[in-house]
Amino acid sequence: MGRKLEDIIAEQPQEVVYAAEEIASKQLIQLRLMELLKRIGADASYQIDSCTIDSLQQLKQIVESGGGKIRLHIELPDGLSHGVKL
Repeated sequence: MGRKLEDIIAEQPQEVVYAAEEIASKQLIQLRLMELLKRIGADASYQIDSCTIDSLQQLKQIVESGGGKIRLHIELPDGLSHGVKL
């Protein structure tokens, strides 16, 4: 039987775990933003700037450190609204 992911993570240096968590968090933010853009019909070739992802990641960390959650909510002129949890 294989080892659990939690066990493997626990064996790693804390710096490696932190770096991996930060990379994963940024990738999730980018995926969720891309999903949101797709839902509102944005051009499929649109690329989200890495500075935007970094800024949203920093904002997310600040909000979550205070116990909050961050969501991005968009209201379109036709009355439709879309949102994602970052």
